[in-house]
Amino acid sequence: MGDLESLQYTPKDKSLRPNQGFIGLILVLVILIAGLLFIKSSYFTIGEVVVEGNNYVTVDDVYHIADIPEKLNIFNLNTSDIRNRLLNDLRIAEVEISRRFPGTIVIHIKERKPIVYVTSSYGFLELDSQGIVLAAFKNLKNMNVPMITGIRLDNEYVSDKIENPTIQSVVHYLSLLDEPVLNQISEVNVISPEQISAYTVASVQIRLGSSERLSDKVKLTNTILHEISDKKINVEYIDLTYASPFIKLKP
Repeated sequence: MGDLESLQYTPKDKSLRPNQGFIGLILVLVILIAGLLFIKSSYFTIGEVVVEGNNYVTVDDVYHIADIPEKLNIFNLNTSDIRNRLLNDLRIAEVEISRRFPGTIVIHIKERKPIVYVTSSYGFLELDSQGIVLAAFKNLKNMNVPMITGIRLDNEYVSDKIENPTIQSVVHYLSLLDEPVLNQISEVNVISPEQISAYTVASVQIRLGSSERLSDKVKLTNTILHEISDKKINVEYIDLTYASPFIKLKP
């Protein structure tokens, strides 16, 4: 029996053996953290940013305003910061940002569109459909929207909202026109608040009179100018001063 007792197996102390599973877990975590840090580093370029909805603001402008770096890493981009920076630009009214699998960020913007110019002591002011001054110019090289004549503003500047009631009425009238019809309008002349006339690029006068019944005058303007364009009618002027429109044809 003494010999058997001397040969009896004595288990080793498990506390002295390294926990291989724990070490493996640590190694996996280290690799994951290192990979994440590498992916998020500025040296790792991944993904793209797509800009949609822009007609006036260029893609380069959006990148510059939003502070999107040339070495793009979408994991480092904070979409809330991008949205706030873009909304600080007066030309941009709304911003929506979404992620598109697998590695694309989509920035959809809604621009404030210029709708009319008006003269000022500085030169010319560009207004949007809410009467907000989008830009100021000393000289105009190109006129891509109508001009209000007969009224001159003073010291209004970029980001100001024009409170002049007559200008507000003109801006509202233009903003409600169909785009093809708006593109035909070159000028809105204001002799007085009761004597407002629009002119087309074909020199057709549209006598609007006052700002009363403005929505009706918008509908009539759209209908009549579409018909004139489609049927190639030679018109001298259109009188919308009264409820029943009058169209004077050229001889």
